[in-house]
Amino acid sequence: MQFPLQKEALVKPLGSLVLAALLAAAGAHAGAAQKYDSPPPGQIMQDVTAYLSGEAMNSKWHVVASRKMVGKQMGTTPVYQWYLSFYAPDGNGGGKLAYRLPNKNGDLLSRVVKAPNAAMYFPQQDVKIAGAAEFEKSGVQDVVVWDHQTGADCGTADVTVFGADAKGRVQQRVHVENGCDLSAAIVKHGSLSAVRLSGPYYGPKAPLCCPTKPKASALLSYARGTWSMTPQYYTISASLAAHR
Repeated sequence: MQFPLQKEALVKPLGSLVLAALLAAAGAHAGAAQKYDSPPPGQIMQDVTAYLSGEAMNSKWHVVASRKMVGKQMGTTPVYQWYLSFYAPDGNGGGKLAYRLPNKNGDLLSRVVKAPNAAMYFPQQDVKIAGAAEFEKSGVQDVVVWDHQTGADCGTADVTVFGADAKGRVQQRVHVENGCDLSAAIVKHGSLSAVRLSGPYYGPKAPLCCPTKPKASALLSYARGTWSMTPQYYTISASLAAHR
């Protein structure tokens, strides 16, 4: 089964009564709150559905990005702790928490902390779920997550592809990092999908202020059991925690 990269609602001209019924049903569905055994901390910013375990009855996962305000930078600008929660289907229309960041291992997302004797918080964070698509094989989706964390300089941007194993355990498929900035977009790649990465390219000795190529782009894709990037502008990490 091929899953669409983006879902668009297309409504053809219908009788007024039928159209009204469709709109009413859509409104009722949108207003229904998803039931989670361990609710996402703070305010939900994104709730993305994905078939991480493949196509089956009641197999829809939810990946949720949420944030909670922890203070105000210099007493004015809100500072947020971000969270990423993965919910496996529980068989009753709800979701059972399978994985959440930040965690005790320090993977990907750090804990935001207040500086001693100052109204300053580090690191500053942002998280976005780029979407879900079939990258490794047909019928099974993975989720692409972007995050950016910064302290005194421009920080580090990460793009991570998450999936689930045969036992429903969430795991990292591949993780890419770059200084200052990196964006991700899901694109078609043959019969499957790939991730288009965009951001500055830094040569081996280039400082963060002066990228070798300010606007670069590379394709992150999977083939024959391996993830690879072409051209190799950015860093593929062996571990989520390797650069923390």
